[in-house]
Amino acid sequence: MGKIRVYEATQNPVAREMIGYLIVRGGVHQEAYAKALSDLSGADVTKLLHVPEIDSMQFPHAKKFIDQGFHRILYRFSPNDYTQLSEIWNGEQFDTGEPREVQDGPPEGGEVPDLTPAPPLYAPGVNAEDIEEIAQRLGN
Repeated sequence: MGKIRVYEATQNPVAREMIGYLIVRGGVHQEAYAKALSDLSGADVTKLLHVPEIDSMQFPHAKKFIDQGFHRILYRFSPNDYTQLSEIWNGEQFDTGEPREVQDGPPEGGEVPDLTPAPPLYAPGVNAEDIEEIAQRLGN
């Protein structure tokens, strides 16, 4: 199921927020791979491969993350890895023309709401009898 259909299939605000973020971040990675292939090969990847054009700005929940700059940042989770990443991820972001940026460390997380715990619906708790039965099966 494509991004647009998944987004339109739900009215759940949490799902729409998550999908909006994933649309933006997926676009960053798609652009990074295409730019790396183009820079390394000298070929225009968009002419070699079918690269879908999905305008993230058409999704209200994605626009919010674009306005915050998430569409132009690649995160490097370890300062010792991918040290030459900025040699590829540089220049102007494809859609907005803003400068691309490499940041060390993960992005700052959002606020964690204090919610009432919900009982498990699909994974009930394990009791002592279950553990004993599993142990007996593994012993045979």
